[in-house]
Amino acid sequence: MTFVSNDPSWWPSIDSEVFYSYWIVAAGVVVAYDWVLTVGQEIELIWRQRWSLMTVLYFVIRYIGIPFSVVNVLRMSHMHYV
Repeated sequence: MTFVSNDPSWWPSIDSEVFYSYWIVAAGVVVAYDWVLTVGQEIELIWRQRWSLMTVLYFVIRYIGIPFSVVNVLRMSHMHYV
């Protein structure tokens, strides 16, 4: 059963959680937007060259942020609706 409290002492905590969740979603959107803008150059400059250690390092650094952002957005949305 859901309990609804109208206690004003919770309002700052709720406001900060909502503010934080907006920042998490905004960061995820920025990561996705960056990827969409630069994927064409990435294909041309990175994927079409011979693979080296630097190519692998580039992919690790570049693509570790996307799953991290997705996991954070999903985790924050799950926390607010459970």
